[in-house]
Amino acid sequence: MTNVNLEHLAGRRVCSESGKSIGYIEEIIAEQDGDDLVVTEFHIGIFAAFERLSASTIGTALLDFFRLRRRSGLYRIPWDKLDITDPAHPRLLCSDDELPGFEDIGNSRISPAPLHQRDS
Repeated sequence: MTNVNLEHLAGRRVCSESGKSIGYIEEIIAEQDGDDLVVTEFHIGIFAAFERLSASTIGTALLDFFRLRRRSGLYRIPWDKLDITDPAHPRLLCSDDELPGFEDIGNSRISPAPLHQRDS
């Protein structure tokens, strides 16, 4: 079991399996599970930055107005699809084509993971 401090992950560039940058970790989503907090997903991309700043509606409107929003760079990554064993270099454990964008995932529940990475 590997423990990772969340502050070492925020703002880190995430790379695909092929080494291509898909964006930066803008937000880490966790839920209460008894006495523990468990990570459920990581939000990646510029839209996630606006969401983190609680201005997603305004942020989306601005991005659309300036035609800066790209669906291909806006991801919600489930906890089990991101390798964080090296917090300085997080990488996807699946193809970036397999990841749903923010609009595609809706409010679906993702099975949570503890704040430490589970060993495979």
